[in-house]
Amino acid sequence: MSLTTIAVISLITCCVLWVARQLTRPNHYPEIDLDQIDRKSLREAGEKLLSQAETWPAELSATGVSVASSCAPYAARTVFYRVEAEANFESAVRYVKKLSDCEVPRLEKPDKIEETLYDHGRGGKQHEWVRRSVHVSPPPGSNRDAVVFYVEDRPSEDTYTIAFQSVDQMHKKRIEPHEGASRFHVNPAYYKVERGSAGRVIVQKIEAVDPCGMVSSIVNNYFISLVFFRKYMFEEAKAMHTQLSSETETSS
Repeated sequence: MSLTTIAVISLITCCVLWVARQLTRPNHYPEIDLDQIDRKSLREAGEKLLSQAETWPAELSATGVSVASSCAPYAARTVFYRVEAEANFESAVRYVKKLSDCEVPRLEKPDKIEETLYDHGRGGKQHEWVRRSVHVSPPPGSNRDAVVFYVEDRPSEDTYTIAFQSVDQMHKKRIEPHEGASRFHVNPAYYKVERGSAGRVIVQKIEAVDPCGMVSSIVNNYFISLVFFRKYMFEEAKAMHTQLSSETETSS
């Protein structure tokens, strides 16, 4: 083999390794302890996120549902949905809370393992909890583990909110990833249920997740989020609209 051939092969190998590194280089976030979270600031961040997202053009839509996404303000693509339906406000609150809460008993599903690591203030105006959610992937995929803090609030009779984000530690004790799973990071995110006019309810959700330690912003933003996460949020929003609308039809 000539020196020229060896040089070309070496150059190609280096290029492939460089590209692979760029596609698998993780984003890095400071470790957050549950005790460090400012609940008020987290809710304010959620309101700001919703305000920004309302200007994004819809990318996916169905009856009463629209989904949009943006690479701002996080390194990971942020996905936003809006659901509007004729529905009972309290029914919508219960539906949204059930999606995020981990009240016992909560059965394991074939594709998900969930558990509550922290629970405080249940039944009050403000309730907060930490939920671990492991998304099970068939081989050769890796299971994905997210540990997320949630805090709910009722700022008015016509508004219900849940602000949430990932936590890495609880009371200075590190939360290790679930066995065989890769840790997912959930940036500060928000759920909001509002009572609209003429018996209508508006639900908004904004969220950004990043598979830390596995892939780069490039893969996350232009493959995982667009192909999988945005579709997942769209299906969640459509299912919500269908359920809330059907409850109203049944009661009437």
